[in-house]
Amino acid sequence: MIYIFFLIFLPKTFAAKAAAQLPIGFFLQDSIKIGQLVRYTLYYKHPPGQEIILPDSAFSFVPFEFVSKTYYPTRTQENISTDSAVYILRTFDLGKIQRLQIPVLLLQNGSTTPLKPKPDSVFLQEMVPVLPSDSIPLKANTQLLRVNARFNYPYALVALGILLLLSLGVWGVFGRRLILNFNLYKLKNDHNAFVTRYNAHIERFNRSQSLENIEKAITLWKNYLTRLEGSAINSFTTKEIAQFYGEDEDVTTALKLFDKAIYGNMLSDESSETVVAFYLLHHFADRRYEFVKDQTRHVALT
Repeated sequence: MIYIFFLIFLPKTFAAKAAAQLPIGFFLQDSIKIGQLVRYTLYYKHPPGQEIILPDSAFSFVPFEFVSKTYYPTRTQENISTDSAVYILRTFDLGKIQRLQIPVLLLQNGSTTPLKPKPDSVFLQEMVPVLPSDSIPLKANTQLLRVNARFNYPYALVALGILLLLSLGVWGVFGRRLILNFNLYKLKNDHNAFVTRYNAHIERFNRSQSLENIEKAITLWKNYLTRLEGSAINSFTTKEIAQFYGEDEDVTTALKLFDKAIYGNMLSDESSETVVAFYLLHHFADRRYEFVKDQTRHVALT
């Protein structure tokens, strides 16, 4: 309302300028700061029949930026009409003196004629003075400071999640096959180790004809079948082993020959029979290995 009051009671010199049909434009303050809002008043007296337009946001207010506009309705007194508006502007320009001239557009005979007021200016307040480049001595320091690398936890978690999903996918597709291959690999390695050690006992027996080699070979054979079958065969007697394997001919014959050699003290006379017993147990262990391997493959794939 202060603007209306100011406009109503303008001095006579102001009225003289209006009579010359020139608009009046001026800032309501002398100085501003960067980004600070400033008010600019545009005022124009004209005959009641004239059509005029006061610029809006489409006008270029350089070096200022348009923020808002307050327009006051036309007032007519003593056959003179008055139009006025107050513009809210701001600037980020670094010029010390900033000028502005907002025209009034006169509509006449289908065309527009700009009527420009006298330019008005404001001073930009310097909050931080600019010092000459040679007033402050600069100290050169080219030594780089060591910066510790930071671990990128978000990326690591994303990579870990992707790896986990891929692992689950591979396991879902190939899991059973991988388990089967691993179990078959263990069976094969265990059997090969048994065969190597068992053949070594046979060779020692052929050289020394020692009962100790027979006992060690039988113990090795029983322990291997215990692991292979998952039963405590190493604690069975000869009769229980024969029954466990359904009186298998190889097992029954070999164990009887070994008992005859050990308990009947008939090793020196029948060493060839003992060698046959070694190979019968070897052959039986091979057959049981193949049987367990086939059973493992069948169970895993069904």
